[in-house]
Amino acid sequence: MLILFIALFICTYTLPSIILAILQFKHIKAELRKPAILLESEDYILAGEYALASLRLDILSKITEALVFALWVSFGLHLLSTELTSLFPIDTNPLWQGVALVLSFMLIGSIIDLPFSLYKTFWLDKKFHFSKQTPLIFISDSIKTLFLSLIVGGIVTTLLILIIEHISLWWIVGFIVLLAVVILANFIYPTLIAPLFNTFTPLEDENLKSRIESLLNSIGFKSSGVFVINASRHDGRLNAYFGGLGKSKRVVLFDTLLDKISADGLIAILGHELGHFKHNDIFKNIIIMACVFFVLFFVVGHLPLQLFDTIGLAHNGAGILIVMLLISPVIAFWFMPLIGYFSRKAEYAADEFGADISSKHCLANVLVRLVNENKSFPSSHPAYIFFYYTHPPLLQRLKALDYEL
Repeated sequence: MLILFIALFICTYTLPSIILAILQFKHIKAELRKPAILLESEDYILAGEYALASLRLDILSKITEALVFALWVSFGLHLLSTELTSLFPIDTNPLWQGVALVLSFMLIGSIIDLPFSLYKTFWLDKKFHFSKQTPLIFISDSIKTLFLSLIVGGIVTTLLILIIEHISLWWIVGFIVLLAVVILANFIYPTLIAPLFNTFTPLEDENLKSRIESLLNSIGFKSSGVFVINASRHDGRLNAYFGGLGKSKRVVLFDTLLDKISADGLIAILGHELGHFKHNDIFKNIIIMACVFFVLFFVVGHLPLQLFDTIGLAHNGAGILIVMLLISPVIAFWFMPLIGYFSRKAEYAADEFGADISSKHCLANVLVRLVNENKSFPSSHPAYIFFYYTHPPLLQRLKALDYEL
């Protein structure tokens, strides 16, 4: 069963991921031999080289992930469980031992991922002039993320262990509770979590602010304000978004965006984002996320007990949560085409809405400006698009906007 478990992980996740990356790699290499499109020739080559370097890193990451998975299920989980048990006094509540086991597993996973994060931030992104992070900012953000993960992760883990060990249909109740936590996180993220990592200041440009507020009022979008985020301390890319649910909703503009995009362009971008609000795309995404969670809980809730003995875990709350974390990448991977399909449809509809607010010409020009500023390679392999793209390829979006290439 151990060999079968490892083989299933590799065959249903690692190999398909690597094959897709290789197809994308070959596609970009072939496209780089053709004349540049949408970008200047130098930027086109730069964007292609960055995409290729990112794919190499992704392939290495997937191979490492498979190796780590094999080590965990072969002996790592049993070793971790045994060592942690020996550290606790005999009369320690099993609940706290279980929480410690799950959090330790997550912490070790984060440490294993750290070299990839460091390489991408301080070598790859620096080499291509994207990252502006300093070691101090990286360390500060990492410590904040760690403490936030331990606090939130500890609370959620405790709740789920209690549910698993005291409710017969735990996988249904656990699914509902986790979904509720995710929805709550969307409510509090803009006002409580995001400000821990960036500074949000009210938009000072009164003319632009007035235009944005007029736009929001015209479609009944009530927000807690229009804010500028100091994204340039981390990255040079451009972006804007609407964050939060209910009264916590806020319009967030990257400071990099204000420096590079005209007021009319910003209105076009926000018009697109408002299209998502008008079409209730946030709630549709929550429904799709609920489907992913439900399948994950259902699968783990019906795994054979023998599997837990094989990988050295007790069939209790902590053991079940760790197995859930182990197989979640597989479930998420095979849901991505479904998520991508509906998301790409939503993007086309949002483009249409944004074009109605500004114009097709204005929105198309902004999209071209964004791809130039962000150095995004404009072409991808169809299979890669099918699995990974939540936005339609830019060339297709521009075609739908009647843009002349």
